[in-house]
Amino acid sequence: MLKGLLSFLNKKSNNEPPIQNVLFSPQKIYLYQPDQNEIQKIIDSPFPKGEAPGYVYFVQEHMNGSFKIGKTKHIEKRMNVFGVKLPFKNELIYLIKTGNHHQTEMAFHKHFSHKRLEGEWFELNQDDINWVKEQKYTHGIITSIHSKLLEELPGQSNSEKIYLTPKQIDYAKSMITKLNRYELVISDAELTKKDLDRLIMYFKFKNKGTLANMVKEGILKEKVIT
Repeated sequence: MLKGLLSFLNKKSNNEPPIQNVLFSPQKIYLYQPDQNEIQKIIDSPFPKGEAPGYVYFVQEHMNGSFKIGKTKHIEKRMNVFGVKLPFKNELIYLIKTGNHHQTEMAFHKHFSHKRLEGEWFELNQDDINWVKEQKYTHGIITSIHSKLLEELPGQSNSEKIYLTPKQIDYAKSMITKLNRYELVISDAELTKKDLDRLIMYFKFKNKGTLANMVKEGILKEKVIT
């Protein structure tokens, strides 16, 4: 009887198809490691002029790799929140100082609206984060960050001239040296804060209009190439 039962079970198992190994391919999540030196430099840098200076931050949630684009007036307090032990880890990846953190957050939310998951959380990839760090922003984002500066540049009068310190003059001259097509017309001592701001605007956002205005005002001139 026992032999008959074993024979039946063996016959049944031989007739059944073999069980296939099912391989599950989990979704790959790219987790960023923050550059602490880069973040500290941003914190130590001056705020752009504006009505509501503050920060817009990009925080990655390590459970699913999504990013929160948020805003804060006091980054130190917010960083303490990031450091609280949670079931999942949140990592501060990048910061932006802005003259109006409310408007800048809205501008970034609008730019990445097609990648919104929920609320302030977005599904950003490596190209998106590289673009954020390169700071080659849209006009709307730039305007939100530097709104006060952009308002002041066209209408600053001669009576409002603020001349540069020796260190600022050296910084301005180093940027002018990088302008292959242009050279300085006025003396170093005549350079103003307005001129420095316009040079910074050009090198940061490649705004050629700032150089054109400096040529019109007799601050720069095009080099004669022979």
